[in-house]
Amino acid sequence: MKINHINSKKEFERHIDKYQDQYDKLFFITQQTILKKAPIVNIIVRNGYKYICQENENCKSLDEYSRVIEFLSKNHCNKNSAIVSIGGGTVTDLCGFVASSYMRGISHIVIPTTLLGMVDAAIGGKTALNVQQIRNLIGSYKNPDAIIIYTTFINSLNKNDMINGYAEIIKYALIMDETLFIKIEENIEQLLSNTNLNLIESIIETCMNHKLNIINQDPYDEGIRNILNFGHTVGHALEGFLNFKISHGVAVLYGMHVASYLSYEKKNITAKEYNRITSLIKKIGLKKIEKLDSNKILKLITLDKKNMGGKLNYILLKKIGSAYIEKNYNKENIKNALKIL
Repeated sequence: MKINHINSKKEFERHIDKYQDQYDKLFFITQQTILKKAPIVNIIVRNGYKYICQENENCKSLDEYSRVIEFLSKNHCNKNSAIVSIGGGTVTDLCGFVASSYMRGISHIVIPTTLLGMVDAAIGGKTALNVQQIRNLIGSYKNPDAIIIYTTFINSLNKNDMINGYAEIIKYALIMDETLFIKIEENIEQLLSNTNLNLIESIIETCMNHKLNIINQDPYDEGIRNILNFGHTVGHALEGFLNFKISHGVAVLYGMHVASYLSYEKKNITAKEYNRITSLIKKIGLKKIEKLDSNKILKLITLDKKNMGGKLNYILLKKIGSAYIEKNYNKENIKNALKIL
């Protein structure tokens, strides 16, 4: 897997031209909102086959997967073709799963257009589809052949898009890097408003290196990679409970709030550390969730892939900057902690 950091439009187009020469055909898969917000996408897809998938989590459905497969087959996609996903985590997930299964595997190039995609979703080879209310129920591992990081896409993102990305960035800070947490604490206002692109780029680089370090140790989620699920157990359940009307990043922020509270209850982190975490979350602007049904949330948690044989592996903090896996965690603790949301 090669990661290319691109700084100019000309360099970006040159990379795409290189792939045009390298592969028999390129199949670009993106979304209408991306075509509208980032004009360069219209330019780079002009010499390939273009498929526009549905927006948000609707992109990651079995129906959409079936339509993409039909599109590839109809246009004679072959083993010497490549899928080029241009979008956020949902597009990356869909395309990765398609690339892993079409003709038992074809090449996949990832161009993340969101902050969340750049720091997390594009890296690591996890692919997935949602089924009904269960997030990522079907999936596979398929590392992309290349990732193109073009940070200019950040200029097209609104505040909600940035919050989605900072959810995963805060996750890396909480589980691995207290220095990064301090950097976010001290600069959250300008980070959310995109006023310091150099700082954002340095944070992207830091998070990418953290994730690469983890997945190199544990490529198939058999051990330490599980700490990357911090906040995701409750986060995924909330997404399903709210019929995916909440963004992934915001759901994970809620999930990290719960996990941090439970870490504090267990006396792993101090009151001061817990207050720092909640203060940062409040600055991002999470609202109280109305009509939260803790029983339904708990039921969705039991369907989570981290729940095996009725036993849940749950990620807690040791301190800001360090996390661990609590095996056979009591799910009733999570249910009771949902009151803070």
